[in-house]
Amino acid sequence: MSATQDLSSADAVKKLRELVKAGPTCMFASELTSIPFHVCPMETQQVDDQGNLWFFSGADSDHNAQIAIDPRVQLIFSNPGSYEYLTVFGEAEISRDAAKIDELWSKMVEAWFPSGKDDPNLRLVRVRPGIAHYWATKNGKAISLVTMLVAGMTGKVPDIGVTGDLKV
Repeated sequence: MSATQDLSSADAVKKLRELVKAGPTCMFASELTSIPFHVCPMETQQVDDQGNLWFFSGADSDHNAQIAIDPRVQLIFSNPGSYEYLTVFGEAEISRDAAKIDELWSKMVEAWFPSGKDDPNLRLVRVRPGIAHYWATKNGKAISLVTMLVAGMTGKVPDIGVTGDLKV
């Protein structure tokens, strides 16, 4: 059993940032009306003060082409080492904002865009969350495992987690 803790505004952005920082790679889904929808792993570069999630992406990527047609996306984050999970539904926008590229640039990004910040294929994707939901443990993985073990032996339903909506 989990407690519910819905968060909004600054508290929601803080929780979103905390969960993404702990596990920044997500499965980025686009073309949501297709079965199956398109999914690829993407590394979050930043959760800004407004709760927008930023990614680097190739202009020639399938998801960029799909976002140009339908900006709705679903991001699925998983941090199983800490039993933390997050899903974000929102709208994506493709950008070449030079100041933001400069702000987020790193050596790791350069591996994907060897021509540097001026690589003609380089794009940013900003996702504005519309609906976000998270699941997390109250006391970390180790205590949660012990709680589940005790619950299994006693027959009681374990209270190990917290779940809620994030209204950014």
